[in-house]
Formats: sequence, C-alpha cells, structure tokens
Amino acid sequence: MKKYHYSDGTNSYGPYTLEELSLKNIGPDTLIWTEELITWKKAQEIPELGSILKSATSFPPTIPQPENIHSETSHPPFSSSSTPNYQRPPKTYLIETILTTIFCCWPLGIPAIIYASRVEKKFYAGDILGAETDSANAKKWMLINIGACILIWIAYFGIFGLAIFAGLSDGF
Repeated sequence: MKKYHYSDGTNSYGPYTLEELSLKNIGPDTLIWTEELITWKKAQEIPELGSILKSATSFPPTIPQPENIHSETSHPPFSSSSTPNYQRPPKTYLIETILTTIFCCWPLGIPAIIYASRVEKKFYAGDILGAETDSANAKKWMLINIGACILIWIAYFGIFGLAIFAGLSDGF
C-alpha cells in the first residue's frame, strides 16, 4: 500500500495511507513525498490527492500528535530550508571512486564507493544536507585513495630504482 509523508516546511510527518492523510486536512500547497516521487511536491501536483484536497477546508496541515513524529531514520528528512529543493543532486563521484578503487588502492576505495552510492538516494529522499555530506566524504576518500596510490608508486620506484642502481654499480 502506498504511504505518504507530508511536511510543514520544517518537519516531515508520516508515513500515512491515503485515508489517514485525508484526516490531516492538507491543502494544495502542502508538500508531499512518497517513495515513487523524486522530490517533495505540492499536494495539488499529485493526481490521487485530488479528492482529499477538494474536501479540505483549511490549507495548513494540522499539528500531529507526538506519536506521528518520526526520527530521521524512519522517514525522509526535509531539507533545512523552508522550500523544497528542485535542484540537481550533488556530484556523486561514483565513476571516479570506482576507477580509483580499481587502479589504485582498493581498501581505501571502498568507503569512497559507499559514500558515493548514497548521495542520490539521500537527495531524492529529501535529505539534502546528508547528500552533500556524503558527496564531500566520497570526494575526500577518493583523494585519500589517489594520494596513497601515488605514495605507494613513489616507494615502489624508489626501492626498485635503488636496487637497479646498486646492481648496475656493482657490475663496474
């Protein structure tokens, strides 16, 4: 069954079924989110909410009881601004992290891939700050991976370069 979340611009509430949502007295400008939606949308933009909006008498959402308020782990958090973010998600660095993991140091690339894979999911769930944080962490781990790779190659060529040089100098 489809579940809906709604927001008052600061907090998000839900999940609710369509019947439960009809009791919340939402208006056409109330922000709604479901797992099928990419971003938060106004209720008037969602066709299946038309019957609920026609019967609504006041537009601001009712203040839910404390049991209806969920922690960030159980529902998509709303962005820190009071308006929905219709922008593109932050850069994921997913391709870059995969390539650096393959060609560089894979133990350091794993955290980069994990952070990079979570960026869009968090963004489209409404957690803009979390998406930006994961994007920054993916970039940080990618750069750490590249730096470690460069240091390993410098050490590799330094050790074997000295060995080759020592072998050539003994021959004369």
